[in-house]
Formats: sequence, C-alpha cells, structure tokens
Amino acid sequence: MPASPHQRPVGRRRLAMAGAATLVAAGLGAVPLVVKADAVAPADLAHGALPARDGWAASGSGTTGGQAAAAARVFTVSTRAELAKALAAGPADAPRIVRVKGLIDASTDDGGKRQNCADYAAGTGYSLDAYLKAYDPAVWGRGELPSGAQENARRAAQARQAARMVFTVPARTTVIGVPGTGAGIRGGSLVVKNVDNVIIRNLSLTDVRDCFPQWDPTDGSTGNWNSAYDAVSLRGATHVWVDHNSFSDLPHPDSAEPLRFGRHYQVHDGALDITNASDLVTVGYNRFANHDKTMLIGSSDQDTKLRVTLHHNVFQGVVQRAPLARVGRIHLYDNSYDTTASEGYAHSYSVNSRAGAQVVAQNNHWKLSSDRKASQLFSGDGTGAIAGGGNLVGGAPVDLVAAHNGANPGKKIKTTVDWKPTLTAGLEPAAGLPKKLAVQAGAGVLTETGGKGPVPSAPTPSATAPSRPAGGRTLTVAADGSAAHRSVQAAVDAATAGDTVLVARGTYRETVNVPASKRGLTLKGATGNAEDVVITYDNASGTPKPGGGTYGTAGSATATFSANDVTVTGVTVENTWERSAHPGVKDTQAVALNASGDRQQYLNSRFIGHQDTVLNWAPSATGQYRQYFRHCFVAGDVDFLFGNATAVYDHVNITLRDRGAAAGGHNGYLAAPNTDAAKPYGILITDSTISSPARPRTYYLGRPWHPGASAVGRLVVRNTSLPAAVKTEGPWTDMGGFSWKSARFAEYANTGPGAGTGTDRPQLGPDQAASHTARTYLAGTDGWNPTG
Repeated sequence: MPASPHQRPVGRRRLAMAGAATLVAAGLGAVPLVVKADAVAPADLAHGALPARDGWAASGSGTTGGQAAAAARVFTVSTRAELAKALAAGPADAPRIVRVKGLIDASTDDGGKRQNCADYAAGTGYSLDAYLKAYDPAVWGRGELPSGAQENARRAAQARQAARMVFTVPARTTVIGVPGTGAGIRGGSLVVKNVDNVIIRNLSLTDVRDCFPQWDPTDGSTGNWNSAYDAVSLRGATHVWVDHNSFSDLPHPDSAEPLRFGRHYQVHDGALDITNASDLVTVGYNRFANHDKTMLIGSSDQDTKLRVTLHHNVFQGVVQRAPLARVGRIHLYDNSYDTTASEGYAHSYSVNSRAGAQVVAQNNHWKLSSDRKASQLFSGDGTGAIAGGGNLVGGAPVDLVAAHNGANPGKKIKTTVDWKPTLTAGLEPAAGLPKKLAVQAGAGVLTETGGKGPVPSAPTPSATAPSRPAGGRTLTVAADGSAAHRSVQAAVDAATAGDTVLVARGTYRETVNVPASKRGLTLKGATGNAEDVVITYDNASGTPKPGGGTYGTAGSATATFSANDVTVTGVTVENTWERSAHPGVKDTQAVALNASGDRQQYLNSRFIGHQDTVLNWAPSATGQYRQYFRHCFVAGDVDFLFGNATAVYDHVNITLRDRGAAAGGHNGYLAAPNTDAAKPYGILITDSTISSPARPRTYYLGRPWHPGASAVGRLVVRNTSLPAAVKTEGPWTDMGGFSWKSARFAEYANTGPGAGTGTDRPQLGPDQAASHTARTYLAGTDGWNPTG
C-alpha cells in the first residue's frame, strides 16, 4: 500500500461510536507532592553567582543567591505545590536552590487540578455583573474608591487567588529553570520582599492575571482598572540578580479585554517592578514582550535607594515603563528596543525619568515602527534626568534627550546626573545588538554549564540554510467585513511569501490551504486567545467531493499548510465531522490540521477533532520536515497525532476524548506514527499534560501505522502527565498486522495515574533521553532551534 495519508487503513476493526464525545479542558493530573533534594556538582548553572562588576547587584558582598546551598537544600520542582513547599522549607535563612523543571501552572490546587476565576469567586458573593452595576460611575460617582458589599467580595475572591499564585522568595535563594525543559511559571507571581541576596534565572514567566481587578474612578481623569500582581516584584529587596528570563502576558493579552466604564479591563500589572527602597539590582539578558506596564522603579516619588542596572535586555511589543524610573541611580546599557506593536500592544514611550531619578542610558538600540518618532522614546515630567550617549535608532546615532526636549519644551528632561557608572561589565557599542540579543536574551538560552547558545549536540546552523522571507505586509481578515478580507483563504490567496495574515475575532467556516509558494507566511489570531478565532469545517475522508470521488484523509483537512517556515499562532482549527451523524460513511478520518512543510511552528493554538486530528506529514518520506507545537491544545480519539514527519509537541495539553467505552473496552489511540526507518526522529511529546474524561484503562498511547516496509513508526512520550484513561499495562498495540514491538516506541519519566513501567512499556535510559529532546529532534541539518 503506498505511503499516502489518502489511503491509510484504520486498522483491523473500527471502534463503534458510543454516544457523543465530550470535550473537556485539559488540566494537570494529580501527582504526589514530593520535593526532592538533588546532589548537584558545584560547577553547575544553578550554583552560579553574579560575575564581578556586573551592574549594581555586584556591589559590596555581591549576589550569590543559593550558591552555598547544601545538597539537601537543592530542590527540583515541577508543580505549584512543590514550588511552594521548596520556597517555604526551613530554616528560612539557610541558602537554597529551587530548580524549576518544565512549566508550572500556578493556577492549580494541591492535587494538581486547575483552578479558574469562577473557582476563586465561589462562595464570596462576588460577580462581575454585580460589581459593574454597583460601581458604575453613573451610580457610584467618580469621587471615591469602591466600598461596600461587592468590593468586600472582590477582595475576598482576590485573596483566594493570591493564596494560589503568589510565591514568596526567601533570602539567599536561587530560583532557576532547568535548561532544556521549557522551564517557567504560568500565572504565578514571585515576590522578593525585605530580603537580601536572591537570583532568578532562566524562567518563562507568563500570563500573571488578576481575575478581580479593582475599579478606581479617581485614577486619572477617566478612572482605571488596576490589577494586583507582577510576574516578579522586588519590595525592599537588596542584591537581586534577574537573568535570562522571558516575560509576557500571552496567551491572554490585555489588548483582548473589553472596555468597561470606557477603560480597558486590565488584568495584568507589572512584568518586573522594583519598589519600596529596593537596592543593588541587576537585570540582564531578559526578554520583555507583549505587555503594558513593564517595569516600575520606585513605588512613589518619595521612594529611596533604588540603584538598578538594566543591560542586554530585549523590549518588544511593550507599551511603556521600560523602565519608568521615579527615584534612584539607574544604568541602562546595551538594551534592544523594538517599538513595533505586537498582540495589540501599541508603543507609548520606552524610558521615563522623573522626580529624583538619575538615569544613565548608554549604547542602547531602538527599532522604530513607521508610526513612531525618536522624540517619543524618552518621557518625563520635567524633573528627572537622563545622561549618557551612544544610543542608536535604526542603526544611526540620535541624541534622544534633545529629540524629546525639542518636542516637549514644557517638560524638558535634565541632561546631567550626580553619579558615574563603574560597574559596567559587558558594555559594548549598540551596533548589532538586535541580532545578537535575538539569540542571547530570554529564557531557554542557558545551558547547564552556564553558557549560551545551542546545546553541544545540536548542529551548527548551516551558512547555506535558507532564511525566512522578510515579507512585511499584514493582510487583515474579519468576517463582518470590517477588514480587507472576509475569509482567511482570501487573505492567504492575496499574500506573498513572508506576509502576515491577521485574523479578527470570529468563526470562519471554510477550509484553508497555504501552498508551498507562500513560504514564511504567518497566520495570527488578532486577540492572542485561540478560543476567539476559530477556523472550522466538517469534511471526512469518505465525504463525497463535488464532481465525484471522496476527499481522502489528507484532503479532509480544515487547514493545510504546505509551505516551509510557516508560523500559526493564536487560532483554533477544528474538524467537527462526527461518525454518529454519518452512519453510512466508511472512511471516518477527519483531519483538522494537515502540516506538510518544514520548519513550521504552531504556537498557543488549538486543534480539535475526533479521528486523525493532526497530520504531521513529510511529502518525501525520507525528507526533512519538522513541525513544532508549543503551548497548544489538541483533542481527538483515534490516531489523532499521526504521520511520518518529525513533530515535537512541547508543553501542550492533550485531551483523549471519551467515546463511551465500558470498563475494559477501547476508547481509542493517541498516536499512529509511520516514520520512515531511515529517519531517527518521529513524533515527540515532551513536558506536556494529557487528560481524559474516559473510563480508566481504555486508551492506548499509540500503534504503528505501517503502510509500507520502510514505515517503522517512532514515538517518544517523556516528562508528561498521563491520565487514568491510559492503559497502565500494554499501552501500545499492533496495527494492520504489524507488531508494535517492531516499531520504535518509548517513554521516559512520565507521571500521573496512567504512567508505569514494565516489559510492555519500553523506557529510555538517561543517555538515550539526552538525544530525544525538542532541540535534537528539530535541529536537522541546518541547526533550526525554535525552542528558545
């Protein structure tokens, strides 16, 4: 049988559909609360200290964090409960290292169940509708803060959320992401308060949302919604090093929130705020993206101390406060700013100096969007100072203070300061910073030895590797006719290589085909929330085509991406075809996504179907076709991750849909790879969460699709939480007479009630696991690395 998805057999028998499938939100499975201490070599990354002369935090005794921690005080954590326990472990003043492995969802209870805003509000009496009704300015007025029953209820609900998401970091502590694991904290706030000597490194810190913002009618002339949590908050903290982290609001940007009382309902506060007489802080090699109030230095104009260094950070798609300096001696050098709007965050200003702030800005680089001017990069109230030079805008030197003062004669920034920077390790000219920091700043860049760049086993990028087309146009889509195109396909047809198709909130009933000629295309949901932008259709393999014949498996896809270097972000792609509605159709494969190109990225998106949800396809079975899925959601029931491409599912949520099988029966199969025997890497599921409402022990992890002699499927599931629905004994099974034992199936370090070991559950050894990572799968011959 040809190795074509059009002719893929379902297997020896088809499972009958028993009732409509139920789609549930994937949550974290309950796992035992075990915080383990690790013996780690003294030279490793976690024991690193801030180098000499590296900014203000190198002053005096320097910043060492948990470097002196004993082996029993080095904790590896992978859940919210483990993180909280490690940070609270006594004695409080003893050095500790907390190694974060994988992505921790802070919105979970101690059993690992994900909580939402409604859970926090339950029993408090709070409701948003009642709050809006009580404090409508037309009713409450604009002269005082809300008070009374609904405000009290809001505070009670907010306190319940804070108990889950706020983590207090003690003195002499290092909190660090384990390299290569996608380490980070989603929806959690790290608070460093009135303590000395703390290091925070190598973490992705995202979506720190306040479910219960407060309305303040006295904030400005029109009032504002104010939220309570920063991703990292330094309050009275000293000697703090914040290094190689990524900060973002995604996947729930404030720009997607509605207007309430005429103001954006803002659910995010600061990314990194340094306030309440914090002092001796170095912030380096971080990435700040998709955020409004990015960094505040000084809680008021009367704050004190606040000696802070920012160097080699990337600010992209941020509105303001990068930083806003109220007080202190602030050194900004070698930072890269891109004012291009991203995820709806339109630039206002970059650096604000006011009151007692004494800022030195040296050798920074700005990339301006077409609607911004150099005079809009600095801001102030006429009382702050900014000195320094060597700053570039678009590669050319610009005196930014003079540009601001010329445009704002009533609020001129002073040009002299009362101090001179001396702690300037790494100070360099601004030329080349954007390119350099694109690969050196942010989480996921550090290696265990403390270096930066690709892991040693990854090939060096080829000098002849094709580059992504520059493109430049954005084509807009809105179903209501308010944009240039009403359908996604119309915009794709009009696009050229490297363009972006930006899709407004709505449901688009159509099929989408991106041909190979549209290389480098980006398809982006405008709100950043995949649930808002839905592309849907309902063809199956056996659905009759106009003009005769049927669609076949690949042809049934709602969306087909055949171009290389495609990026899809913030959208839902679904195939809603159901067996129960078409009892006469024999071929029930119904693909949502047909991914058939190389170097494709699918980010913060959802892919929903039943049988064959996502086809990872290599048009040439032995060719290099790599597809990367990160922070996505996938749902299905039979073979719904399948194909012969190299595909990585990294930090995804997967739901095994319930087809109603009785205890001991068979609900379905997660995956069916048909990787060519000549290819070392097939499908990898790593650092993910699989959930299911199905009965226990009714799901197989996979079976080998064997359409030809060269198809020897490769599937590895590692560091992933497995639900009770997975068969703990015999989770692999044969297909079409081909034994699963002849395929290349393996697990490694999985957790949850569906995890297990034994002769029928092959496990990778530690050495093997080192070669089965997202980076090694995706590196190929050109060193591609989208994981950083």
